[in-house]
Amino acid sequence: MTDPRKMSFTLPFTAIRIRPLVLLLVLFVSVVLGGVTATWWIGGLWFLGHLLILVGIQTLDQALERSFPPLGLAGLLALPLATWLLLLGKIVTPLYQWRGFLHLDDVPLGAWLHLVALLPLLLGSWIVSLRLIQHLQRRVHRRGQRILWLFGATGVGVLWCLLWQHPETSLTLGISLAVLLVSADIYLETNRTSLTWLLVWLLLLGLITATLVVRQSQRIDLVQHQFISQDIARLGTPDTTRRYHLRFQWDTLSNSTAQQRLPAALLSLEPGQGKQVRKQGRADWVWHRTDGQGFILVGRATGGMRLPLAITSLFFVVALFYVLLLRVGSWAFGLPYQRWALPLFGPSSLRVRIQLAFFGILLVAFLLVAWFTIYFFRAESEFYNDWLEQLLSLYVFLLVIAGTLGILLANSITEPIVRIGQRLGGTRLRDNEPISWPRQDEIGRLVNNYNQMIRELETSATQLAQREREGAWREMAKQVAHEIKNPLTPMKLQLQQLLRLEKEDPERARQWSQMVAQRMIEQIDGLALIATEFSHFARLPEAKATTFELGDLLQSACDLHQTNGSHTSVQFNRQTPESTVLADRDQLLRVANNLIKNAIQA
Repeated sequence: MTDPRKMSFTLPFTAIRIRPLVLLLVLFVSVVLGGVTATWWIGGLWFLGHLLILVGIQTLDQALERSFPPLGLAGLLALPLATWLLLLGKIVTPLYQWRGFLHLDDVPLGAWLHLVALLPLLLGSWIVSLRLIQHLQRRVHRRGQRILWLFGATGVGVLWCLLWQHPETSLTLGISLAVLLVSADIYLETNRTSLTWLLVWLLLLGLITATLVVRQSQRIDLVQHQFISQDIARLGTPDTTRRYHLRFQWDTLSNSTAQQRLPAALLSLEPGQGKQVRKQGRADWVWHRTDGQGFILVGRATGGMRLPLAITSLFFVVALFYVLLLRVGSWAFGLPYQRWALPLFGPSSLRVRIQLAFFGILLVAFLLVAWFTIYFFRAESEFYNDWLEQLLSLYVFLLVIAGTLGILLANSITEPIVRIGQRLGGTRLRDNEPISWPRQDEIGRLVNNYNQMIRELETSATQLAQREREGAWREMAKQVAHEIKNPLTPMKLQLQQLLRLEKEDPERARQWSQMVAQRMIEQIDGLALIATEFSHFARLPEAKATTFELGDLLQSACDLHQTNGSHTSVQFNRQTPESTVLADRDQLLRVANNLIKNAIQA
């Protein structure tokens, strides 16, 4: 029976195959998420994000089958992350329950779920970006040129940030995007998978998210302070009917008091104008009354770097859990995750398994400690909020440090195994270099076994070569003996025939002796050449091509075997008057002798 987890169908008008069970599961979660947040397009983003992960690589490869210029690849490279940033800016607005906050729980759960719905789209955009960088590496082989194109893609993202009216975040986003793209290029070029890359990318993406979210919340908070200052100018006190979920401080200053407390830049404000002042962990809105009778200050503590660190840590933990769940799900449903080019989704690796096991144990241990801590301090509400966010950042920091140490430890364990595997892949019969290991532990014994193996292999190769040379000598001796023996018998018969003719017919013997002598000299020269070449490590004579008449050579060989001591007659029927060839005369003569000898014996 067919495994339902591996069943797939092809999308209409494409060659993209997708698992129906996976599609139904993602669709179900999307509907649930849209119903919980009461925002159905958020569920649609969750669905589209997973669809991008499942079919994005196939669609991209089909679109880039033909040659694509680096400029186009750089433009496409900025598109996925820019789209994610655009959607992030769309979601972090009061329309979707987002507001200014001093603690993480000041924002409703639905607003946080909106951000969670962007995780699949973010991961899919990053997978597509990695694939685009791979295509860029195929077209631009020099790393320096590629980095220039990657900086160009970063510039497009920064330009989009400026168009989004976020000039104060452009530097942070530009640096983060540049580090992301350059690190992805190094990762793909070295082709060495490690969990370290995933941790670095999640931290950088968390930093980008925290920067945009905090800045947007401060803008929303600023609008609230402007309304409050206008209410104070109109009513003399904040409007109690206008609900504001955060505590704030306000004050009214006369012109004389303002000259003592406010800097000159704020005193120069025109009536009806205002300006935000940030210093010492506070954000205050200073508004000059429209009647010119003083200034109104409205502000609150911003928490400093605590909030960006807390959001970065929260994003890191949630995104890491999501990636791990996606990895388990892709393995369970047989998805082609090897093509996603992510560290945890590549080929099976002992290094990654050790890193993941170590990091997973640390993650579970930290979560248990965090749960017990939250349970113990849950009654201390004021202390609970401030301390919990700092604890979250501290836990993530310690988790990253411990995970990095674990990754280094896993690398130190697997490095000699990887080196041995590389050496085994390049092992030859001779000239293999041994591996050095300073300690006599399990790895040391494995290294010693490898070194002993290559020494024994060297000895075996020497013995094998010696036996092969001896065998070659024996085979060559047999061949030389065969080459020498073939013409000896007919030469002996020719001499015996000549001796008989001298007794019976001396006159005919003198006529025939000249022909026999010429044939004998020719055969003896061939045998002498074989004997000379045999001294050079038992190899056959090298071919020396000359032009000669083939019919004369064959006639000579047949005449030599004419008197063969048997009842067999050897005759040569010349078909053409002349047949000139370019070949080695001695080798062809031996061929003719062997053929005639084999024919007579047959």
